[in-house]
Amino acid sequence: MSDSPRNAGSEGATTPPIPDRIFDVIVVGGGPAGATLAWALARQGVDVAVIERARFPREKVCGDFIEPGGLRILKAMDALADLENGRALTITASQVFIGFHRAYRGDIPYYQDHHGLPPHGAVLPRSLLDSRLLDRARAAGAHVAEGCSVEAARRDGGLMRVDVRTPTGDVTLRARLTAGADGTESTVARSQGLWRNDRRHIAISQRGYVDGVSAPAATGDGGEATLWFDEDVFPGYGWMFPMTGGRANVGVGLLSEACHRHDLSVPGAFRDFLEKLKLRHPGCAEATLSGRAIGGVVKTYGGAGPNHFDGGVLIGDAGCFADPMTGEGVTQGMESGLIAALTLKEALEDGRFDAAYLSRFESDFRSYFDPSMAWLDLCAALMRNWHLRAFWLRAGVHGFERAGVDRDFARVAGSTFGGPAVQPLSILGQMAASLARHLVEGGAGAIADLISGRPGRSGALAADWDAWAKGWRASMAQDPAWHFAWLADVATRAAKLSPTLWTAENPRVQGPPL
Repeated sequence: MSDSPRNAGSEGATTPPIPDRIFDVIVVGGGPAGATLAWALARQGVDVAVIERARFPREKVCGDFIEPGGLRILKAMDALADLENGRALTITASQVFIGFHRAYRGDIPYYQDHHGLPPHGAVLPRSLLDSRLLDRARAAGAHVAEGCSVEAARRDGGLMRVDVRTPTGDVTLRARLTAGADGTESTVARSQGLWRNDRRHIAISQRGYVDGVSAPAATGDGGEATLWFDEDVFPGYGWMFPMTGGRANVGVGLLSEACHRHDLSVPGAFRDFLEKLKLRHPGCAEATLSGRAIGGVVKTYGGAGPNHFDGGVLIGDAGCFADPMTGEGVTQGMESGLIAALTLKEALEDGRFDAAYLSRFESDFRSYFDPSMAWLDLCAALMRNWHLRAFWLRAGVHGFERAGVDRDFARVAGSTFGGPAVQPLSILGQMAASLARHLVEGGAGAIADLISGRPGRSGALAADWDAWAKGWRASMAQDPAWHFAWLADVATRAAKLSPTLWTAENPRVQGPPL
C-alpha cells in the first residue's frame, strides 16, 4: 500500500502517512459526527483512522448555531476554547417574525440548566468548530488523513476495504469496521445500498455572512437569534444568527419536495430574504453580504432507515439524523457518533462485525431519538402541504403570541422549535387547551358582535377556518393523488409517535454516554 500525502491539518501541521496496518475502525468523514466518534473510540484505546476529503479549516453550509446539547458534548471533549476566548457568541434570546409581524421576542424558555445543559446556545463558525473537533480526535490518538477522498467501501475476506484517492495515488485501507460519516452524498451509504433520496425528508439551504450588523443582537454578553416564517419559504424559514464583531450568519432553508413541486428557487429566496432582512431588522439596515452565499443539503430523521450493514454503521448526515423541524444537525450528528461508539466498541470486544450484531445501533439510536424526533417528524409532515401555508402561519402567530404571555406554554410547546426537552404528550395537551380557548373566545366574541352590531372584532376564528378551507381545496384541486398520499404519510407518522408518548423523560435531556 502506498503512503498517503502529508496534508496540512487544522493547526497547520502535516498529516503523517497512513500506516499500512489493519485498523479497528475507519471513520469516513471528519465533520462533527465523524470526529466525535473517532474521539470517543480513540480515547478508549481503539485504533481509529479518519479519512476526510477536505483540508481543514474549510467552509460548510450551516447556520453555525449549536444547541445546549451540543455545547454539553463540546465541554466533555474539551473543545469549548473558542467560546471561552470570545470567538463565539452565546445566544440567550430570540425573536420570531411571521412575515413583517413580530410574534415573539424574549429569552429562550425551553433552554434550561439541568443534566449539565447550559441555558443558552452559541454561534460558532463551522470552520472553527470542525477543526477543533478533528483536533480533539487527533489528540485522543486517532490517525487523521485530510485531503483524501473515499471512492468505495466494501466487505471482503472478513474485513472492510476502503478505497481512498490521494493526490499521490490510490490506496486501499483495511479495517474490522467502518463508520460512514461522509454527509448527505455519503459514499459509504451508496456502497452499501443505503443511500436515501426522499424529497419529503430533504431540506435545501443557502447561507452567507453579512457584516455591519449593529443591533443589540451582536453586542453585549449574549446574542439574540432571529427567525422568519414567510409564505415564500414555506415549508421552511429564514434565520439571522449574530456573531462577534458585527457579523451574522443569515440564510434560508426550504423543503426539497416543495421546491420540486412548486418551482421554488432557494437562491432566489435567499436574495429576497436578504433584502427583506434590511427592512425588517433595524440592526441589519446597513448589512452587506461578505463573500458569496453557498448552498447545501440536509437529510432529516424522518428519512432514516437501517443505518447498519455488514461491517459498519452510518452516522450524522449520512444516516439522516437532522432535526425534521429546524434542519439542525450538528448536535444530532455528535450524539449519533457517541451512540455508535458504544456499538462499535462492543463489536470489537465480541469479535462480531455482521449486520445482525450491529443492528443494536438501530435499536439504541431509536430509543434515544424517537421520543423527540417522532413528534418533530409528525409536525414536519403536517406542514409539508404547501397549500396550507397561510393557515400554518396564522397558527404560528397565535402560538408565538401566546408564548409571549404564558411562560409554561413557551417552555413546553416552544421546544418543538429547538432543544432536547421535547415532551409530546405535554405539547399535545397544551395545544388542545389552546385550541379550545381559541374556539370559546372566538365563539363568545361572535355572539357579542352579533348582539352589539359590531362587525369584524371576532373575525380571527373565521379567518383561520377560511385559510384552512382554501388551502385544503387548492391541494385537492392541484393534485388529488399527492393530497391523499400526504394524508397517508401524516397518519403513518402519527402511528409512529404513539409508542413514544408515554416516555417518562426524553433521553436527549440527559444526553448520550460520554
